[in-house]
Amino acid sequence: MSIRTGDIVLVRDYPNPQYKEAHAAPTKTRFAVVIGNFRGGYATLPAHAIVTKGGKTEQPYYRLKENELRVPANIISDRADIALKGVIKAHRFPLIRKEQMILKVGSLPLETKIQLIDIHETIKNRPIHVLEMEKENPYYAKFMGFFKEVTLAEKMQFMRDDRGNHQYEFVRNEEFRVKAIQLLEKRNHLHILSVQLEGDKGTFTHTFATKKSLQEIREDWKEPKKAKEWIREDVKFYALWKNPFLQLKPDPQPHPDKYQSLEKFRERSSVLER
Repeated sequence: MSIRTGDIVLVRDYPNPQYKEAHAAPTKTRFAVVIGNFRGGYATLPAHAIVTKGGKTEQPYYRLKENELRVPANIISDRADIALKGVIKAHRFPLIRKEQMILKVGSLPLETKIQLIDIHETIKNRPIHVLEMEKENPYYAKFMGFFKEVTLAEKMQFMRDDRGNHQYEFVRNEEFRVKAIQLLEKRNHLHILSVQLEGDKGTFTHTFATKKSLQEIREDWKEPKKAKEWIREDVKFYALWKNPFLQLKPDPQPHPDKYQSLEKFRERSSVLER
C-alpha cells in the first residue's frame, strides 16, 4: 500500500489511551489520517484518529473543540460502501504499524491539510494538549513540522512529477543538482528563475523566487543540495511558513527553448552584471 502524508487509512487496533476512564476497549478499528511518511520502507507512522463519538459529532448541536477538524464531505468518490464522517483529533500521535493499516480510502485535500496546520499551531501552545501529546509521543513537534513542510511543498508544487504526484516527502533527503536554469524576470528585489533539478530520483522543475544576487546564485547553486535544502532557497517557502493560508502570485511561464546549463548561465549573468 502506497502511503502519503494526509492519506486516510482504516486502522486495526488504534489505541485508546482513555479506555480505563471511559470503560471502553483499549483499541478500536477506526479511520485515521497519516501525519507523515518519513521514508518509503516505513515500519510505523503517526496518525490522527477520526472519531464520531457515537454519532455526536454529526449532530447540529455539536461544537468543535480547538483540537478537532471536521472531515470534509464527499472526499471518498470511488468507495460508495464507505461513509466517512466525524472529526480529526489533531492532538493524537500514536505510531501505527504497517500491518495495522487495512486499506487506504482517500486523502485530505490541500485546503484541509492547511487547516490542520493551523490547529497544530494552536494546540502546541496549549499546556493541556502539550501534556497529552508528550505523554502519547514525545516526538509530536517533529511530526507537526514534517506535516507542515510537506504540505507547503505541495502548495508550492515543489518536487511535483509529470503525472502530478507530489514526491517531496520521499526525496527530501536526496541530493539534486542544477541541470538547467532560466532567468524569468526580476521583480523588485527578487530574481525569479525556473530551475531543472536533477538527481537519482528523477528531474523536477521548479520556479524559485530568491533575494540572492546573480553572483550569489552562481556560487551557491553550483553544488548539489538535498531537496529539503533546495526548498529553502525559495522565499515563498518562508512566506508560507509564516502564513500557510497566503495566496501565492502565479509564476511566470518559462520558455522551453531558453534553458541553459548553469555554466552558461554563470558566464552570461557575469556579463550582464558588468
